[in-house]
Amino acid sequence: MISLQECELIQIMPEVFRRDACIQAASYALKKTSQIILRRADCTNVYGGIDMLPDEIVDLLAEELRAQYYDVSMNATDKRQAMKKALLWHCKAGTLAAVKELTDFVWKSDSAQVQEWFEYSSAPYLFRILLETEMCIEEEKINIFLNSLWKVKNTRSHLESITFIRKIDSMLYVGAVSRSLGNIVITDVWKGEYDIGNSMYIQVKQSEIKRIRIKEG
Repeated sequence: MISLQECELIQIMPEVFRRDACIQAASYALKKTSQIILRRADCTNVYGGIDMLPDEIVDLLAEELRAQYYDVSMNATDKRQAMKKALLWHCKAGTLAAVKELTDFVWKSDSAQVQEWFEYSSAPYLFRILLETEMCIEEEKINIFLNSLWKVKNTRSHLESITFIRKIDSMLYVGAVSRSLGNIVITDVWKGEYDIGNSMYIQVKQSEIKRIRIKEG
């Protein structure tokens, strides 16, 4: 099978014409022209070809679609992922699924939990988010996330807290040795000194969970 981008007119011509230098040159020129047209045609497929668009076009598209989580300072990969999810989040706006997907995307997690007020005995229309993440938790990033959250959550619902859970597994080894010295009388004329050695091994596993509670402004 011949790729459309690589095919040439000369490939379907009789052998006698393929040896003509003028026809070879014309065929090559048409091939290059077709490749330019095909590349530009790919760029017109805006929504289906986000991965092929220049960064400048992606930035403009983010403004057009009112992307919920987008910043021009993001790397190219995150920009395109945010654009692909923007339309889906608009369709799911106001649902727990949209909040969960946004949380997982921003914090590079796949374990975000969105709990409504009746699930943890809180005041009506409040909800909280619990998630595990290895990302650095910075105030600026939290503020950006909260601004994005306002665009996908239910209007009547209000974020009560975000709980970031970090698990740190570490091994602590503790060793202890006890030594006893004593004199044991065997006879009245000879005394021996003996060392009695005892060893004790203790294993301790240390686990640390850090929580940061953030109120919605």
